[in-house]
Amino acid sequence: MTTPMTTPISRRTALRGLGFVGLAATTGLFATAQANAASNLVVVDQTGTGPWEGENCGPTSAVIALVAAGRSPAHYVSGAKGATVGGNATAVKDMRVACGLSPQGDASAKSVDYWGAYLSDLETGIRENDRTATHAQFEEGVVAAASGSVVILHVHHGTLIGEDADYGHFVVAQGKDSDGNILVSDPGRAQTIGITGYSRQHLLDSQRDDATIVS
Repeated sequence: MTTPMTTPISRRTALRGLGFVGLAATTGLFATAQANAASNLVVVDQTGTGPWEGENCGPTSAVIALVAAGRSPAHYVSGAKGATVGGNATAVKDMRVACGLSPQGDASAKSVDYWGAYLSDLETGIRENDRTATHAQFEEGVVAAASGSVVILHVHHGTLIGEDADYGHFVVAQGKDSDGNILVSDPGRAQTIGITGYSRQHLLDSQRDDATIVS
């Protein structure tokens, strides 16, 4: 999906992190605008990740962020296979447990009484995987992402993608494309949007809550 506010990343740059040039060339996952190789973002789909797939944007984003930060979690599947629906189900389920959203040994159960996740849950999961997660204001996160840091942003998904939807959603941002748009990997639209560039202002307009910077 492309709007005047978005510029999809080129297949070649997006797939640099996936290790398979030409993935899904006809599926709409990536588009053809040239982009700077300023990002290690990958595509991971929250769909097909178990009974909580509808609320797994948080742990899926944590997996994407860890890979982009150079610390792929256990059971992460790279390349074309990992980008498919359910291709990284095990890694996302493991992340649910690391975040404290599901009990150890049973990712099909819930350990919390709320929908989705909080940033603090994701920060716990990232730290459990030996990386640093620093809570930040949303605007600080956008600035950091534009400078090349890996950042999980809590956005209003409908505003972000131009749809009539009212819910919070986690995405991962890092780097910029050749037009200066900030690159975002969206686990909720992995097969249709994948990695896309948004203007700084559009991201700011899409704020739902805070951000966390992963390193």
